[in-house]
Amino acid sequence: MLETMLITFREGLEAFLIIAITLAYLTKTGRTALIKPVYAGAGVALLISATTGYHIRELAQEPVTEGVLALIAGALVASLTYYVMKTAKHIRQDIHNRLERHAAQDGAMAEIGIFLFTVLMIAREGMETALMLGAMSGQTGAVPMIAGALGGLALVGLIGYAWMTQSHKINLRLFMQVTGMFLVLFSVHLFLYGLHELSEMNALPLLSEDMNVSFHIATEPFEPGQPIGDLITYSLLALPCGWLLFSFVRDRFAAQPHAAE
Repeated sequence: MLETMLITFREGLEAFLIIAITLAYLTKTGRTALIKPVYAGAGVALLISATTGYHIRELAQEPVTEGVLALIAGALVASLTYYVMKTAKHIRQDIHNRLERHAAQDGAMAEIGIFLFTVLMIAREGMETALMLGAMSGQTGAVPMIAGALGGLALVGLIGYAWMTQSHKINLRLFMQVTGMFLVLFSVHLFLYGLHELSEMNALPLLSEDMNVSFHIATEPFEPGQPIGDLITYSLLALPCGWLLFSFVRDRFAAQPHAAE
């Protein structure tokens, strides 16, 4: 449930920020006529993501497919998260530049461009969420996943309200770092889970049946409910929170000399 909530929160909030930045830019530049394609694009992206998530959950019912999906999800999420964390400082300006290229076109071409931009940006977050949740559906019951997803969306609503009223106080780069750290750790967890599932079916390539069995036994402690598995789950929250606390203390000490002056 905790993992599902944090995944939904992180990806949902990033999708919200993309839409918020897009709408603010279009309003600021006097292009309010292009706002409707943004809402339409967001709706289409959500439909694509939901459909993808359903199909991935169906595929994940087979142990070998579940293991492969976990490996793909782990590698994909880690690479995308690294890219987002690396470019977080310039994310607002990057979105503005891409919007301007589309919005500067004439008539229907501008609307189509903004629509496709929104679909691609939001669907990317939705597909990432669908892939992660689908890959872990085999080890998490439907009720905890639904409860976690609703909890994550509720947090998105709270932060979204804070963004609209206090956006100047939100450190977007720190947010990307903290939530990105969680996703990287979760990617490692997914990767280990995928290897564990494949070894159970003797499907790890280049390894003999005995080596598959040995690997499966060796990775049992990493499963949810086992000591190391529970430690990994707790670290998904503890380490990002620790980084957030460290960043807060560091910034406070850095600000003290300036206050003294």
